[in-house]
Amino acid sequence: MSTKTYIIPEQIVDAKEEKALIALTESYNKMVAPGVFSKAVDKVGEMIPQGVKDMVAATGKKISETELFLKSMEYLTKSFQTLEQFAAKVTVSKAEIIKQINRISPDNEITSLDEICLVRSYDLSQVVGKYKFADIIAALAEGAATGAPGFAGLPFNLVLSTFLFYRAVQSIALFYGYDIKNDPAELQIASEVFMSALNPKSKGETELSGVIAKVMLLTSTTTVKQTVKKGWTAMAQKGGVPLLLAQMRALANSAAKKALEKAGKKGLEKTAFTEVFEQIGKKLTQKSVGKAIPYIGAFIGATIDAAQMVQITQFAETFYCKRFILEKESRIYTLTGDETASITVNEIPVEQISEQHKEP
Repeated sequence: MSTKTYIIPEQIVDAKEEKALIALTESYNKMVAPGVFSKAVDKVGEMIPQGVKDMVAATGKKISETELFLKSMEYLTKSFQTLEQFAAKVTVSKAEIIKQINRISPDNEITSLDEICLVRSYDLSQVVGKYKFADIIAALAEGAATGAPGFAGLPFNLVLSTFLFYRAVQSIALFYGYDIKNDPAELQIASEVFMSALNPKSKGETELSGVIAKVMLLTSTTTVKQTVKKGWTAMAQKGGVPLLLAQMRALANSAAKKALEKAGKKGLEKTAFTEVFEQIGKKLTQKSVGKAIPYIGAFIGATIDAAQMVQITQFAETFYCKRFILEKESRIYTLTGDETASITVNEIPVEQISEQHKEP
């Protein structure tokens, strides 16, 4: 039985975190307006000579978007393992994430993703910020390398860049303690966050993405608290924030169950990513013709892929940081509610803390 002691602050969600919810909502509202990605693409267009634009236009007439999409799907189906090997070079490991978080956790030694809920969201955000910068550099390098060959490298560029974006969202989820590697529902949520990040202005094409959009607009942590003790049903009955979080988990669990039945746990990520790419791949091909000109494609590919990585990681961090704050109390209760655990809060017995945080 576990005898681990946790030090929990008196204010589980402090004033700075409450204020962050408002800032995160404002950040989301900016994302649904014309954002970084569209402006970056416009800048690229302004910098390309007219002669090159004419070449791009002529190439576009010869390239079938359907053909490009089918070639990309063929590559994805046959070479997923190669894709993973490329992505692994820039993907942060769970062990490295825990190591980094322990540097900002003065009161508790973090040994698992479940314990990350004990850390302040604004401290986590600083760590994620450094990680995001590395992802943007990786996207810049990948876009240049795979864009240089022109059309020949385009299917690989489409699939690899999309997979790097996908992995970046998963890594941000891990930094906030959501285990996408061992929890199929969390992998499904991350997939929906990724698709929403590609088009923040969308109202949501699925029930789950619709719930994610609603979570992005929340500015309150009220009524979450320890209702998780009675399970997701009790949270749903509370309404408000708990209801949305319960809906999100329920929808994700349903989708993950179908994916598990289809592919098994080993092939779950491949199946999830393939389904994501099938939904977004045709839209991506429409934006990729400019990468089809040899050498010029390196510049265009690097600029577009880096700008898109900025947009996607910003969206993912906004969602997961907000979700982290909203769920913080319930996650801490789940972590410390086990009768076998020894819990201290500034040396105050846990029973007293539970009384302090009861719903009115």
